[in-house]
Amino acid sequence: MENLIFKSLIKKDIFIPNKPNGLYYTQNYMKKLLNFLFSMQMMGTLIAVFAISIGAATFIENDFGTQAAKAVVYNAAWFEILLFLITVNLAANIYRYKLYKKEKWAMGLFHVSFIIILLGSGITRYVGYEGSMHIREGKATSQITSIDSYVDIIVEENGNKAEESIKLNMSALSNVSLNEKLSLNEKNIKVSLKHYIPNASTSLIEEAGGTPVITFAATTENKMQGMQTFSLDYNSHKVLGENLFSFGEKETELATNFSYTDSLRIKSPYPIKELNMMGGEGAQMESNKWYTIGPRKLYEINGIRLIIKNFFPSAKYKYVNTQDKKAPTVLVFDVKSGEQEKELIVKGFKDYIGTPETTQINGLNVSVSYGSKYLNLPFFIKLNDFQLERYPGSMSPSSFASEVTLIDTLSSIKKDYRIYMNNILKHQGFRFYQSSYDTDEGGTILSVNHDQWGMMVTYFGYFLMIVGMVWSLIASGTRFKALSQMKSKSLKTILVLIIALGGSISTYAQDGNRIEVPLEQAKSFGELVVQDKTGRFEPINTLASEVIRKISKKSRIDGLNADQVFLSMIIDPQSWEETPLIKVSNPDLIREIGASGKYASFANFLDIRGQYKLGKKVQDAYSRKPANRTAYDKEIISVDERVNISYMVFTGEFLKLFPDPKDKNHAWYHPKEPIHVQGEDSLFIKKSILMLSQSLKAHDYDSADMYINGIKKYQNTYGKEVMPSASKIKTEILYNNINIFKKLFPYYLLIGFILIIALVAKIITPKMSIKWLFRIAFIVLSVAFLMHTIGLGARWYIAGRAPWSNGFESMTYVAWACLLAGFLFTRKSKFALAATSVLAGLTLFVAHLSWMSPEITNLVPVLKSYWLTIHVAIITGSYGFLALATILGMISLLLMVLKNKKNEIRIDTTVVELSRISEMTMIIGLYSLTIGTILGGIWANESWGRYWGWDPKETWALVSVLVYSFVLHMRYIPGLKSIFTFNLASVWAYSSIIMTYFGVNYYLAGLHSYAKGDPIPVPSWVYYTVGILIVLSVAAYYNYRKYDTKEVE
Repeated sequence: MENLIFKSLIKKDIFIPNKPNGLYYTQNYMKKLLNFLFSMQMMGTLIAVFAISIGAATFIENDFGTQAAKAVVYNAAWFEILLFLITVNLAANIYRYKLYKKEKWAMGLFHVSFIIILLGSGITRYVGYEGSMHIREGKATSQITSIDSYVDIIVEENGNKAEESIKLNMSALSNVSLNEKLSLNEKNIKVSLKHYIPNASTSLIEEAGGTPVITFAATTENKMQGMQTFSLDYNSHKVLGENLFSFGEKETELATNFSYTDSLRIKSPYPIKELNMMGGEGAQMESNKWYTIGPRKLYEINGIRLIIKNFFPSAKYKYVNTQDKKAPTVLVFDVKSGEQEKELIVKGFKDYIGTPETTQINGLNVSVSYGSKYLNLPFFIKLNDFQLERYPGSMSPSSFASEVTLIDTLSSIKKDYRIYMNNILKHQGFRFYQSSYDTDEGGTILSVNHDQWGMMVTYFGYFLMIVGMVWSLIASGTRFKALSQMKSKSLKTILVLIIALGGSISTYAQDGNRIEVPLEQAKSFGELVVQDKTGRFEPINTLASEVIRKISKKSRIDGLNADQVFLSMIIDPQSWEETPLIKVSNPDLIREIGASGKYASFANFLDIRGQYKLGKKVQDAYSRKPANRTAYDKEIISVDERVNISYMVFTGEFLKLFPDPKDKNHAWYHPKEPIHVQGEDSLFIKKSILMLSQSLKAHDYDSADMYINGIKKYQNTYGKEVMPSASKIKTEILYNNINIFKKLFPYYLLIGFILIIALVAKIITPKMSIKWLFRIAFIVLSVAFLMHTIGLGARWYIAGRAPWSNGFESMTYVAWACLLAGFLFTRKSKFALAATSVLAGLTLFVAHLSWMSPEITNLVPVLKSYWLTIHVAIITGSYGFLALATILGMISLLLMVLKNKKNEIRIDTTVVELSRISEMTMIIGLYSLTIGTILGGIWANESWGRYWGWDPKETWALVSVLVYSFVLHMRYIPGLKSIFTFNLASVWAYSSIIMTYFGVNYYLAGLHSYAKGDPIPVPSWVYYTVGILIVLSVAAYYNYRKYDTKEVE
């Protein structure tokens, strides 16, 4: 291949040897150059540069804004060159390693898929475009507003026009570079960008050639606002309350006048008091006399107090960059034509059509604007009706949709559509997504995407990559297959484990004044059947558990179980409204509502007039495009949902206890809803909960039992046809109360780690006996595994289907399969049971971290996606695999530290074995992480029309993919393919996962971030952990150098 390239260069006379042997040296040089450019060393370097670049871009975005990150990194020309080099290098290495051969098709397929994905991304970048469409009800439009920002220049003279539109990719960190030349009527004009100022606001700058300006702080009519800052320019006036202030050459009658010659002086029709800052009065100034005054002194004039903050003898107002994200972007242009030159200041906003600024120069009218521009579509969209659903009993939105008509006269199409979240309109390559709405609910905002070919090519690449990765786990001739066939007992165990995991992956959170609710009555109440919002019939115990967990993220409150809390909230809402039980994760939000800690009471969300404090914030959060919502916005929405759930509990709206015998759809109702029942039954429905409440308040528990039994009898009479059986109800309540999976993972983790430590100690000290320890661990794990199996069986029985239909269920099944594999092969390798125990614990731990609150009310529509469920399940599951690789890496480094002449052979054998297991686990983790990241892109594309937007969360997920790809390819790079470097990398690589899962959430601004204001301090234990790992790494390195250890094969 290199010779062919070289010969083509020679034919083009690029290399002409001057000496007889010049051709040989040139050819040899070219061969070395091409070998380097297409080498794995170069690929490793490119991947490292890629990962570091996009990781750094997230911090640039955090400090300087999204536009800065795009201008400096994502949209920069050097970044495109980097991606091109990666593509070329990848293609060359596919050829070099002959991945096109039949026996390597699996590996070749998913490597080729990356090239296809990059090709699709290029099509999206250069051909596709996005925008938004705003339509009012009853109106139709064929225009969208571009998502990109443009500088539009229009030059006019005598009815003739010249114009230019330039897409602007710039930030405060970019070099200013925009020089456009236009000609009109034989006149040349040049427009040059001189300054680019994002988030601009005017500020006084002391500068020669300006005018005098006074800045002062003064009280206003609204004393509650304190002192406010004002500026008074030369030859201008300012009115404060009933007082007029003037500064200039001429005096103004009845005004307090300032003048300046060699010093600043004041004269007022009122007496002036100079006040001491520390209290008391200073000098008194008579009315209608000039006095010299200075800065930093407090004066009182006719009831107004003021302080001269600054006096500028010569100053100019200039635009400067600020932290106000709502401020406009200001562009300062130099406009030249002939011998004339003028400065033109243009303001604009992203996502808004620019307003032109005009100047006249050399007889030409020049208009320049900055902002989005209109793009025309070949058809119309008419908004017939915008529909907004709200949570019961509140004004908070829960979902929204647009009823539209597609009008395409060229194709003779006129068709009605309903657009809502995850339900898009597609026509002629355009995709319309429900994005936001007008605050008066009279209009809709649709996201529009035109990227048919880019999306199709990218999706095809996604498909090939997933197929290739899964295929490579079972195909011969792959690294994974080679590792699994090595003569190692533990490796055979891991192979069985991986097969089980592969099938799983593919299937996929006392107040003494309260009315006392005894356990017995709460238990009886919890056994009643209720119909939830989805129509499922379940015991109140399940509903209560979901409600309390949703509101507080706890299973018990003040020592009361979920049944007691739920019933108490219904019968004694006044007391619970003052109880801090609503979980609020964001500390800024806690402070804003006047609460403390991590919990707020229902009353904290209401002001003294009973108005909802978050009303405006919730409205703002919902009115933003889902793609632009930060995690603070999402926290507002989530907390608002918890507040609404609390309200619905207080009002009894969850108590759909009573079936309507005449309802064909088997709908059940709460006591306050109208129901087709008359006579005594009607009276009982309306009064039963009230009478139950009064009985409990009076401690008349016999009457309370009577009312509960009465409700149960009514349900059995009219709802038996659809109610679950008594055994199912009891099983479900028992399942809820035990919460077996949450209780199991600490045991799995603890026993697994103890076994690993004991096995390592056994390697170092062969005489040490761990027989009884292993037997005890085996028995405990056997009991835990039995409970795990019973838990899965109970869930299967309750749901009436196999328990692996969602993310949580698939995780519990994966953990079960892991431990099963460990038990099957524990006789061949005790490390198998230890490792799978840790992995089972980690998997259950992840399952509970990623637990999505039960869908009691309508959730944010964008989260109701099949793709999101799978994305979360797979990508979080990958963290467990990669964590296991990290643990095994730590054990290997520790063994290297402990190695000496006596145990060298045993240590080396064990380290090699652990490294093979680690590599296999890492391969599974990387594949899962990559597939999960891709599915996240598909979810985003199906929800709001963008499968990749360089949000910090998705960017760091990609960084993690690149990091682990680098680690797994280190064995091809000379100097990095030792067993020490592999284990060292496997330990430190997990820091990218930690950054993805935790760092982005708390230290970077973005759609997934909780950061608002200053980031939270880094916990001290993080520094200790890093310090310990550094010491371990250095110690392992120095001890490793003493011995001749083989490189990774």
